[in-house]
Amino acid sequence: MKRKLTAAAILLTGLSVFFTLSASAYVDPTTTTFLIQALAGVVAVVGTAIAIFWRRAKKKLGIDETKNMEVEDEFTVVGENGETEEKKPEETETKEEKPAEAEEEEIDFDSADE
Repeated sequence: MKRKLTAAAILLTGLSVFFTLSASAYVDPTTTTFLIQALAGVVAVVGTAIAIFWRRAKKKLGIDETKNMEVEDEFTVVGENGETEEKKPEETETKEEKPAEAEEEEIDFDSADE
């Protein structure tokens, strides 16, 4: 019951705004800019909501987006001196090495507070 009354109040307010024949009012350019920004925000939110809903619907229907995608086997690595090298994914190092200076000097922050 409460939802019906709220929906009816919103509907009547909206209809009264759209069907007003004349109004003795001045709309400042700043207000117009604000309304345009608010409308752009609403469009962005609605578009994002539709995109999220569509992606979830496709996932539930079992439509695979990556079915026909091609994956490159090799990629180019550019070195520090500008040399390029073709590598395959299994040739790359998965673990990042620490610089030599970082390994030599470690600071114990707990002992400095005492």
